[in-house]
Amino acid sequence: MSGTAAALRLIEHGQALLPTQLVDLQPTPSGTWTSTGLEVVLSAAGTYQLDATVRAAMTGTSPVNTFIWARLFDVDAGAVVPDSEVFVLQLNPSVTSGTITDGKNQTASIQVEYTVPGPRRVRLEAARTNNVGASSKAEIWSNSGGRTLLRYLRIA
Repeated sequence: MSGTAAALRLIEHGQALLPTQLVDLQPTPSGTWTSTGLEVVLSAAGTYQLDATVRAAMTGTSPVNTFIWARLFDVDAGAVVPDSEVFVLQLNPSVTSGTITDGKNQTASIQVEYTVPGPRRVRLEAARTNNVGASSKAEIWSNSGGRTLLRYLRIA
């Protein structure tokens, strides 16, 4: 085997898009983690770089302070992927008098290394948390205006 051929290593990688245009978090109770349906399969033991882009939209009427979180969840281990939780979006309009209705769209990224002992399914979950008042819309989106996706790359 030549030095060049010996150094060649096939790397496992892939990505998946949110399977629907949106995931509605509004019907679920505040603080409840919801599967978005976005999932990847890590086919073998090893260390992977996991990378997610999460697009969220939210509206509410003041007084309101509410937010959307996202995380990666190892379905087979039944556990949160360590250090994968991110704060995606907060709706907290400053109002000195009266009320206003506000809305926001925002994107956040998750980037972690994750070592698994064998094949695993990893999914994206999201939660809406109401601190003051409540949102009137809380959604995870994916369309031509911005994609929600999950990527993986086996590095060891």
